[in-house]
Amino acid sequence: MNNRGFTLMELIVTLAILAIMMAIAVPATSSWRKSSQYKAAAREVVSILRRGRSQAVQQNQNTTVTIDLSNHKYSLAGSDTTFPNGITVEAKVALGDVWQKSGSFSVTFRPQGTSNQTIFVRVNENSNLQVQVDSTATGLAHM
Repeated sequence: MNNRGFTLMELIVTLAILAIMMAIAVPATSSWRKSSQYKAAAREVVSILRRGRSQAVQQNQNTTVTIDLSNHKYSLAGSDTTFPNGITVEAKVALGDVWQKSGSFSVTFRPQGTSNQTIFVRVNENSNLQVQVDSTATGLAHM
């Protein structure tokens, strides 16, 4: 009799352990994926705001970035982009304001790189993924 190889019982135990590990790993992976989608959406908001500021400086003219919560999109110079499905986006203008889930929020960047107002954008309510266009003095967008 050849003693090389695995018994049926060893294979069953190994498969059972692998099944348990997969059952634990799958939910963790799905929450990680959702988190990365939120972060990507927040980075995209920062990117469009920075592009708006840069465009205003380069072209030496006012440039407006609009975040349309009602239609789930944002735009720069007439180019509309839709937020991914399942991503909740909220915005407000002042620190004390209530987060809005509908309506339209715009920030205009001037040729000097400044903005006409401070704006806050939050991806996924109750999240710390918040984008802010700093005070009118700098107009910088950051997450």
